[in-house]
Amino acid sequence: MSSACPKENGICDLRSFLKVLEEQRQLHVIKKEVALEYEIGDVLVALERKGLGAALFENVRGHNIPVVGGVLGSQERIALALGCEKSEVVDRVASCFENPIPPVEVDWGYFDEVVATGDEVDLGSLPIPRHARGDAGPFITAGVTVSKDPETGVQNLSFQRMQVKGKNRLGIMINEWRHLKGFLDKAESRHEPLPIAVAIGVDPVISIAAGFRYDGDEAELAGALRGKPLEVKKCFTSDIRVPSRTEILIEGIILPGEREEEGPLAEFTGHYGEPWKNPVVKVTAIARRKAPIYQTLAGASYEHINLGNVLPREPLLKKFCTYVSKNVKAVHIPPYGSGFLAIISMDKKNPGEPKNVALAAMMTYVNIKHVIVVDPDVDIFDAGQVMWALSTRVKPERDVFYVPYAQGHELDPSADHRGVHTKVGIDATLEDDLKAYYKKVVYQDVDIEKYL
Repeated sequence: MSSACPKENGICDLRSFLKVLEEQRQLHVIKKEVALEYEIGDVLVALERKGLGAALFENVRGHNIPVVGGVLGSQERIALALGCEKSEVVDRVASCFENPIPPVEVDWGYFDEVVATGDEVDLGSLPIPRHARGDAGPFITAGVTVSKDPETGVQNLSFQRMQVKGKNRLGIMINEWRHLKGFLDKAESRHEPLPIAVAIGVDPVISIAAGFRYDGDEAELAGALRGKPLEVKKCFTSDIRVPSRTEILIEGIILPGEREEEGPLAEFTGHYGEPWKNPVVKVTAIARRKAPIYQTLAGASYEHINLGNVLPREPLLKKFCTYVSKNVKAVHIPPYGSGFLAIISMDKKNPGEPKNVALAAMMTYVNIKHVIVVDPDVDIFDAGQVMWALSTRVKPERDVFYVPYAQGHELDPSADHRGVHTKVGIDATLEDDLKAYYKKVVYQDVDIEKYL
């Protein structure tokens, strides 16, 4: 088995990325015993909110498999995963659509070492957490779902939350707009089950690619982000091809016509969603390394929002905004805004430009409800600086405008049951005639460790 990462690229799987995070002081190895119920979620979110990095829990009560979470919970860690600077993330992600790289099939997988099928299948053997107090039970949250169109054979990567319902049974939520929903519709029209696989513990570019909606195979995008073809291997109980460098693999079939209550789970909005009648997965195999690492993400965490709302949407946001004005420098959908806030940096040449750009941002995605446009001297990745611009550069009667009764997201509590709400644009740029008098105070960065 070829398991070593190529020398020309230090990241090829989850473990090599964790090594990078540890070297960059972005990973905490926690040796204290922790509980699967609530404690892992509490610690992950506490670390995330304080900007302290991801966590690897080595001692999980009742299990001998460690759990890692929060690996893509910040712009810094996303940039490390992509091998670029924070300011380059949007363009780096956008480039993968221009030069997709098809995967290559291999005859080995990390998960070949321990394989359980039939009656040996037991989801209880995996340390699947229950993160938040309102969650309906343990959920697989960071697994990448691999599926295949039953007619065309084109594969798809996506994220679906999966609630553990028994030793070989999962509830699965599938949004109406997902490719997986179309695949299931085709299979159910034939009264046939739909095979799927869930890859847990993967190269972070696979997780990033799975968040996109792409008419081809998202494995091509993962390959483009890593700069080389993604290696894939055939499953044990179906002909689906999955990333070979996967720590844990769950295979199963979505049962045709079967629905049962699934949820709630802590959602990206920061609220609990309602229970739904959703499809059911019968697990046909669990394969893993002898000593695997289980990867998770806490619902409603920054990592959750990054994968579902930030990374998949920032490239198109920048495309729309720069189409309206070439003076746009950067865009960001900060995770603390639950995907509903966009911040645009621009060097305006006309006092009306910021409002036009804000309107373009609102049209990019229905989720985007609030848009703040700032000058280039404001770091859009620093919430404190954005709030400073709002507090010192905005005249509300002139700079704030509203678009009432616009289409938003149904899960937004401020919207009605069909997602209709009011969108808000804010021009937080400094007036031209004041720029000569008001210069932002800037101090030189220092290595504070030398002073402590």
